[in-house]
Amino acid sequence: MATMSNSGLRHPLTRLNLNLLPMLEALLRERNVTAAARRAGVSQSAMSHSLAKLRALLEDPLLVMSGRDMVLTPRGEQLARALPGALDALEATLARQVPFDPASSQQEFRIATFDYFELTTIPALLEHLRRHAPGIKLSVERLDRASPARLLAGELDLVLGGESMTMPPSLVTRRLYRDPFMVIVRPGHPALRRGRLPLNRYIDADHLLISVEGRALGPVDRALAKRGRARRVALRLPHFGSAGLAVMRSDLVCTLASSVAQVAQETYGVLVLPPPLPLPAPAITAWWPPQHDDDPPRRWLRQALFGGEAMSPRLRKLMR
Repeated sequence: MATMSNSGLRHPLTRLNLNLLPMLEALLRERNVTAAARRAGVSQSAMSHSLAKLRALLEDPLLVMSGRDMVLTPRGEQLARALPGALDALEATLARQVPFDPASSQQEFRIATFDYFELTTIPALLEHLRRHAPGIKLSVERLDRASPARLLAGELDLVLGGESMTMPPSLVTRRLYRDPFMVIVRPGHPALRRGRLPLNRYIDADHLLISVEGRALGPVDRALAKRGRARRVALRLPHFGSAGLAVMRSDLVCTLASSVAQVAQETYGVLVLPPPLPLPAPAITAWWPPQHDDDPPRRWLRQALFGGEAMSPRLRKLMR
């Protein structure tokens, strides 16, 4: 009778116990046996026993003491990055036969973005959830350098941002729409002439630059440079939400996306004018990991957004 080789017997998959995977995820996330036990809802002794089994199965200590704290080994770090996404894919595969019912779902969607979407998209999305999926929760966090890795690891469901952002090529990308630039100024701004903003007066004014990624120059500066001109940026801010207030209380001129300009007009009473020079409309884009393509809840969320059902009327027009 043929016998299995020692290498075959030692392969982790031949001894895999699926019940250990939630334990492994809790340990890698908490890096503490007691905290991991609380997270997984088991006793501390049960979690210690699971850690011993995992160490033997994976032939790696996974967690080791460093001073008073436990730290991950390189193998543990590798698993911590890969496991959440793998568990999401496994869960989606096993649950594929179960239809997703948004009306009864208690799912929590996690989106990383910047406040452009908090102003233009999140209110309409919340209203859509209230009417069609009242049990679904939404967690929105600041888009930062760690967001792409967290998206790949399955810790986020969607990233919404500008097309110019640097994202891993392995992510699925969907352009939602282009949002043309407009200019906002306070009523009675000294640069206005008969309700218009001539190019020379626009250039000579003090400008407010919204720089989400911390860049010193924006599309306006690049467009002016092609004409051999430059503007003076008197104030840089990392958020769109404060632009309207800053403009309304100063002589600053701000060039920003039209949908945000309209929100600023409705909120603060600023004037919205077309820019005095041609500017390329920035593309608004969504990213998600390919393993989420066929996950019913996430697919429902994307369809609601991309189909325009969960978008404001203003953005639906831009999507056409």
